[in-house]
Order: sequence, then C-alpha cells, then structure tokens
Amino acid sequence: MSGDQHASTDQGIVPVKWDFDYRPPGAAVQFEPNAVSGLEGVPSSADYAAIVPVGEQTNTVQPIGNINERFYALCLKDSGVLYEDPNIQIGIKAEWRAHQGRLVLFLGNKNTSPLVSVQALILPPVHLKIELSLVPETIPPRAQVQCPLELMNLHPSRDVAVLEFSYKFGTNMVNVKLRLPAVLNKFLQPISVSAEEFFLQWRSLSGPPLKLQEVVRGVKPLSLTEMTSLFNSFRLTVCPGLDPNPNNLVASTTFYSESTRPMLCLIRIETDPADLTQLRMTVASGDPTLTFELKEFIKEQLVSIPTASRPPAPAPPAAQPTNPAALTDPGALLAGLL
Repeated sequence: MSGDQHASTDQGIVPVKWDFDYRPPGAAVQFEPNAVSGLEGVPSSADYAAIVPVGEQTNTVQPIGNINERFYALCLKDSGVLYEDPNIQIGIKAEWRAHQGRLVLFLGNKNTSPLVSVQALILPPVHLKIELSLVPETIPPRAQVQCPLELMNLHPSRDVAVLEFSYKFGTNMVNVKLRLPAVLNKFLQPISVSAEEFFLQWRSLSGPPLKLQEVVRGVKPLSLTEMTSLFNSFRLTVCPGLDPNPNNLVASTTFYSESTRPMLCLIRIETDPADLTQLRMTVASGDPTLTFELKEFIKEQLVSIPTASRPPAPAPPAAQPTNPAALTDPGALLAGLL
C-alpha cells in the first residue's frame, strides 16, 4: 500500500506619499551595518536555533530518504511523507484555519507481518496546544491507520513539536524522533493590501521593536521572480508596484494566534543586483515577538547555509533628511523612520 495514495492527494494609480527611501532603478544598494537590531533581551539567531535538529538515531533499521528534507518540504506544503523505512511509512495531511490546525498521521505497515508495540508521543513547545488521538499498539499487515491530531497556536514562535514514534518488527525495536511541520508559516494567511492600507500601517509602526531591519548575508542567489515564488510558498503575498525600485520586493500577510488574534505583517526586501548573496530586510507588525520571529523565519528560508557567526554590532539609526525637497520626493522617508 502506498502512503502517497492517502497522504499526498490534494496537491491610473492614486499618488501616495512614499515611506521608502527611493533609489533610481538599477542602482546598487549600499548595505550598512544593521541600523536596527533584534529585540532587546531576545537572543539572536547565533544564540540559539529555533528548530533544533533531533538527535542521532541508533536504530539498526535505517530511514529511506532524508528525514530533514522531508520535514522542510512539508513546511511548505500540507501533505506528503514525513518518514519512511523498510517497515513503515508515516504520511501526513494537514488543514489550517486561523490559529488552529488539524493534522492526520497515516501509519502504513509495508510488511506481511504486523508491527507491534507501536507508541506515539507528542512533545509540544509551549506555544502549541496539541491533542493526539489514540494510537493502536498493533498495525496489521499491509494496513494503514489514521491518527488525527488537533492543535492550537497560542503565540508567535519558531519552535517545533516533536513526535516520538516507536514500534517493534521481529527482533528490531525502532525509535525515531520526528519534527512535525506545524511551523510559524502555517498560521499565516496571504492578504493583498492597497498602497494606502500598506503605508498607513507602515507609518504607524515607526521603529523597534515593532519594526526591525537587518542586513542578511549568505543569501541564496535568487531572482525576484524566484523570491516571489518562495514567499508565496510560505504564505506571504507579494504586492507589486508598492516600491518604486524594481530591485525591491514588498509583501504582506496576516498572522493568527490566540494571543495576537489576526495581525497584519509587512515585509520589505531590498536587493543588490550586483550581489544577490546579500539583501536588506525590514519586517513590521503590531507585536514585538511576532516581528522578531517572522524576521528570523524569513531569514532562515533565504540563507543558504546557516552560520553561527556573531551578528554585526548595531549602528546608530540613520538621520532623518533635513533637505525639505527630500520630504516630498517619493519614498524619501523610510531611512528617517528606521
């Protein structure tokens, strides 16, 4: 029986007073050290990893395929195979609505003998409330069982839940720890906003900790088309035409949790056509923890190889323009606001 058969089915503009520091099209962005650091008292990405790799497995039965690649693939889609070995395939299918989710685990016995001593335990992070239905102790030969899982997102976090799963086949006792793809972007809902709506919110979030900016290096070299596709895959809506610089990208989304309720999030990406391995990112929302966590989440998706290097020391905020003409130039206010 193929688990994929069960787990993988579904497959004239009104002028606006700009808040962006406008640069001529094609002009390279001169990235300075970060003018806005992370939240005061919140560890940087160098201090901890939000997604902690599960420890080394010592089983004699080895997995089929790469467990980490399967997890990351499911972070960007809602059905597929979470784990597979010669004896079992664990598929997953998920539905998300606002701050709640429903996952179904598909446990498929691939053999002509039963799998016994089956156990499943969910280790949830503090921001997720999770309830797992009863898991049968035995999975009959060539059979598949479904185990629904209900969850609720309490507040913003990039931490993940872990599934401790074990079974016995013959003399082999197999134990695996699997990260569940109930990640931050699952609680995002794409939303398209008008220029007026965007800039009204952008101006109201005038700086840290609600608006954070960071220069990100070591980025995967992506064209704006590729970056747009990536953003869409984790539920960010790219808003064309809001930034006059064609090298930049602006996006929006709504985040849901029990503590924040629906909350609009705004993102701006400034790229350097001469060096696609670096960019400047600004993230804004009405909740400081959400702003930080979303910024770090997006950075994790953009950086090709995570590093533990120490982040640059914060630089003084950019001075506001004193030239009166600059205040009327389209997009001249962002540097002053940040």
